[in-house]
Amino acid sequence: MKAIVFDFDGVVFDSEPVHFQAFLMVSKGLGIEFDYQKYLQDFIGFDDRDAFRVMLDMIGYQGDRAEKVAELCEQKQVAFETLVKAGVAKPIDGVMNFVEQLQKADVPFAVASGATRLDIELMLDSIGMRDAFDVIVTADDVAASKPHPETYEKAVVKLAEMYPTKLLATDNCIAIEDTATGIKSARSAGLQVLGITTSNEPDLLREAHRVIDCFDEINPEILKSWFVD
Repeated sequence: MKAIVFDFDGVVFDSEPVHFQAFLMVSKGLGIEFDYQKYLQDFIGFDDRDAFRVMLDMIGYQGDRAEKVAELCEQKQVAFETLVKAGVAKPIDGVMNFVEQLQKADVPFAVASGATRLDIELMLDSIGMRDAFDVIVTADDVAASKPHPETYEKAVVKLAEMYPTKLLATDNCIAIEDTATGIKSARSAGLQVLGITTSNEPDLLREAHRVIDCFDEINPEILKSWFVD
């Protein structure tokens, strides 16, 4: 184990409930309402664009889909920003301590997320951590979102460029994920995966190589013993 690549929503920040609220504020205008369980079942792991494409399919939208998706994403961005600035989004318990442990152990780490860069920076700014992550790859940086492997592939390439002496590659980096979609993305890119049950039951994370309930269960030495290069 030479580096860590974090998913963001549900792994670094407890932001899935915030995304749910923001999506719901927008989807009501389409005549679509759903509860949090339905959100976890049908939309978690998608980026905003793909989530709204699914919603447009649900209502049989016949207009200019690209234009409508862009409009809906902008509305959702405004709603999400309002919620974050109100202090609704909080870091996942234990993640800040784990990040400090990685820094002390000289383990590089990155974010590979389906969220937008603005969403991520809003949340990191709220706790003064924007500069903590060596690399941040977002939905804005890829052509194909998770479960496609591009997000993780780009994150590892960028880390390898930043730390050339560490000889980083996808097979010696660990992804930390909370969804089946994210696990599929990371595994398809060649990473080993640590699942965390912040958003889903362990059974839904069964394709991960290991599963934990919280960050207090791990430190860099434990991960090195679990994941052999």
